[in-house]
Amino acid sequence: MMIKEFFKSNPIHKKIVPSLDVIMIARLSSFFGVWAMVCIGMYIGDLINNTVDINSTTLSIPTSILFLGISFICASIFIANQIHDLEVDKINNKAKIIDNFITIEFSKKILFFLLFIGFLLIIFIDLLVAIPMISLYVICGMLFTNQNFNFKQNMFMNFLFYIFLALFLILSGLIYSRNDMAIITLITLSLKFIFLFLLIYGAIVLAINILDREGDRQRNRITIPQNIGIIFTSIIAFLMCLFSFFIGLYLKEPLSVVCSISSIPFFSYLIFRGKEIDVIRSIRYPILLINFYLFMIYPLLFYPIVITYYISKYYYWHRFSLHYPTLLVDND
Repeated sequence: MMIKEFFKSNPIHKKIVPSLDVIMIARLSSFFGVWAMVCIGMYIGDLINNTVDINSTTLSIPTSILFLGISFICASIFIANQIHDLEVDKINNKAKIIDNFITIEFSKKILFFLLFIGFLLIIFIDLLVAIPMISLYVICGMLFTNQNFNFKQNMFMNFLFYIFLALFLILSGLIYSRNDMAIITLITLSLKFIFLFLLIYGAIVLAINILDREGDRQRNRITIPQNIGIIFTSIIAFLMCLFSFFIGLYLKEPLSVVCSISSIPFFSYLIFRGKEIDVIRSIRYPILLINFYLFMIYPLLFYPIVITYYISKYYYWHRFSLHYPTLLVDND
């Protein structure tokens, strides 16, 4: 209790957290999804090569460096999108670090530094993994944040931003675990499995769109919930999980089956009750469950996830007085 009280209430932490600003602009909590997608790609590659090693605890230095490089590139993308979405995040009452504690100009310098180091690390480990990561940055870090294109004002392009993010992360993990298989053959064989996980991820994205609908409305962004309504969006999200489940059963692919069937109840609540707590649960809990099931295949993923969780929780509490990230959702 004394240790908990120290970390929660001691005023010294208010002096410590400003030094974490340069790290936290990367939105560390977003990496729960990033690392999961890369691991899913590695899993699919191993599945196709019949080399899935359940519960492996062998630490691979090259794999760790690759994950670090991918994380740096994704961090640069998240920074670019935060700069682009400053007004929307303000309307949605999101905790803002950029333009509050760190200037936009300095944020851009951090962005380019992370981008440069990230690609150096990836090229050092596996040059071919740089191909999907370059595509990822060009589409999600440049095109989607370009005011001239205004992609985020388009209903489908707004949704596709997240789908492209997941797709290229999965492809990065897939290419890394290719063994000696030709990349074209590997990708062709993996498409049906990638589709299963994109369905689940897409359902979560629709829930995120519902949660952010007020800021999007005030900024005249046309998202799927803005266009067809919350109920129909919730039904589509539910059906995406349901299709993933049945297709996964047909293909006899266990990971997508357990991820989808575990997520379906949250999207069911979203349809029949549709309160904000149901929206939040349909985002947080499926991501938690996906990571939980991945721990069974890649147990070492547990450590960066837990460390990131508690660093983020520590930072947001002492910087913004927010309990975030948290698995708890207040009831009505």
